[in-house]
Amino acid sequence: MSNPPPTAHSAPASGVHAHLVEEHQRYFTFFNLSLALIAITAVELVIVYIPIHQWIILGILSVLSVVKFAGVVWWFMHLRWDKVLLTALFLIGLFIATGTLAALLLLFEQDPSGMPPM
Repeated sequence: MSNPPPTAHSAPASGVHAHLVEEHQRYFTFFNLSLALIAITAVELVIVYIPIHQWIILGILSVLSVVKFAGVVWWFMHLRWDKVLLTALFLIGLFIATGTLAALLLLFEQDPSGMPPM
């Protein structure tokens, strides 16, 4: 009795082409994430034009931006496969940059009338 020929959809569990199956699954995940990022960007563009309160728009945009940032950092920058120490160093730098930006925004904040704060 002979074995049936392998089909295009069957993936060998081991052998020469096993690494190709893993790479295909990884790129499929990258493609799905890129489609999700495109969808989030489209939602952000639509939200800007909805006539609702400015603080609600800023809150929604902030949450969506954090989700997009996490997706890009986690998958496309390969932070998922890095050691915990490297992830911690990245996050420390991110928090320092965020604190610096917040301090500069507060330092150069102006009154709507154009007068510097006292």
